[in-house]
Amino acid sequence: MPDGNESEPARSGGTRSSFVRRHLETGRHESYEQVIDGEYVFDIDRGGKAPFETYNSATKELQGIIQACVNDGRSLRAHGALWSLSTVAVTAGRLIDNVALRLAFEVPGKLTNPAYAGDPVKLRFVECGNSVAALNDYLFAANLSIKGCGSNNGQTLAGALSTGTHGSAFNFGAMQEMVVGLHLLTGPNRNVYLERKSYPVMSPDFPESVGAEFIRDDILFNAALVSLGSFGIVHGIMIETRDLFALNAIRFRHPYDATLKAAIAACDPTLIPLPAEALDIPRDNPYHFEIFYNPNEGTPPDKAIVLVMYETAYDPASYVPPPWNTGEPGLGASGLDVMGALVGRIPSPLNKLAVPLLNSQVNQEFAPYFKKAIIRDLFRGEKTLGKTLACGVGLPVARAVEAMEIAFDLYKRSRLVLPLILSHRFVKGTKALLGFTRFDTTAVMEMDAVNTSETREFYNTVWNELDAAGIPFTLHWGKYNTFLTPERVRNRYGGEAVDQWLAARHTLMENAVVRQIFTNEFTAELGLAN
Repeated sequence: MPDGNESEPARSGGTRSSFVRRHLETGRHESYEQVIDGEYVFDIDRGGKAPFETYNSATKELQGIIQACVNDGRSLRAHGALWSLSTVAVTAGRLIDNVALRLAFEVPGKLTNPAYAGDPVKLRFVECGNSVAALNDYLFAANLSIKGCGSNNGQTLAGALSTGTHGSAFNFGAMQEMVVGLHLLTGPNRNVYLERKSYPVMSPDFPESVGAEFIRDDILFNAALVSLGSFGIVHGIMIETRDLFALNAIRFRHPYDATLKAAIAACDPTLIPLPAEALDIPRDNPYHFEIFYNPNEGTPPDKAIVLVMYETAYDPASYVPPPWNTGEPGLGASGLDVMGALVGRIPSPLNKLAVPLLNSQVNQEFAPYFKKAIIRDLFRGEKTLGKTLACGVGLPVARAVEAMEIAFDLYKRSRLVLPLILSHRFVKGTKALLGFTRFDTTAVMEMDAVNTSETREFYNTVWNELDAAGIPFTLHWGKYNTFLTPERVRNRYGGEAVDQWLAARHTLMENAVVRQIFTNEFTAELGLAN
């Protein structure tokens, strides 16, 4: 508990939070250790009040926590599942563990704007602590689905949005693209509900029901969408969902040849022939496109591992979830998932004598398959708890092959033997001002490995070589990104976008003191603090 000379949030019979004195926060992937003052932890709602009353009570309690941190001069960050491999989500002050804040609501049609272009039946208002897994289960019960997700489902929705989490839904985009409204707690006495002016969704009655000031503004919304935790507390999120759909998912090996390179450059998986067992599936609606490379098989390897998914109808009467061993990575596993599975099964340090064993383990994890499944049953199951390190490099799809071949060449010349998976994922560009998937079609070059000094040196060398080659690129906010500086952030996102983001923060946050409370070392060092 806090010392007697420090403030606490008001405590009454309905209070759900308590302050726990802790001095160290370790990231899930052991990529950092952060000294902290302590953490506010919420109890799970036991259903004693009507859901909206519970939600509004949590708003007041969260604002009380902001006030306590203002009084005590402590910085504050709301964190989710601590999946980030950077320190974007932590602070030297206090943290809020929001995972118990997981209400979700249908939206009454009478509260939507008559001009809303979507289907009100598919709108859902979701509290910040919902994990992607919980959201998938909640929507499944209503025969609905999220539109896209990352390679897994353990993140909280608010955490995933705030750092720009993406998958490889190249016709849809990163997770923030399904968001059409944000309820932000921007001070102890101010909270706002944000929408785009160009895309009205709710009537003024809805923000009133959550006690929020209603703001419609495209720039403010696009700034807050990927907020890096710096716009206060994201308490509620309005999302658009879609009817349940299935995906024909095929993972197979294909030569690293002109055909594969053409498919990458065009972001067109239909250019790659499917294996015989999948030839009959419809290919008119491609959804997911991802390619993995094992540089320990060659630089480049003779064959790449291709994962493609094509949309197909969902039939509840005949659908059977594919078998899955919950101790293994999910079917949509990324390189990081696979690397986590390998930690402890390969010798350390590695040498060339261990490469055959390493390659056999990688091949086992990336075994071919042909499955039909829904998002909920494909993207799940990361068990990565070891010391791993991931980096996501966003770049124009036209430069994707060139960038990967730079990485191949550097790995070859380094003479290193690293447990390393390289990959391409493809994501439709975002309107979020600081969304790292900022190119019209963004090719994300992923580098996933065990976290060692050699790994970090290799990543840094790749970044510098990409820069020297004149390839414009961004870095995933929630992954390893120490290349970033204030100048490079402005260079990659544009000075206008950074200035708009900072101005939006100034406009939305209650005052300068609150802005300072929600500033951490990560954002301050990158010039993202007013």
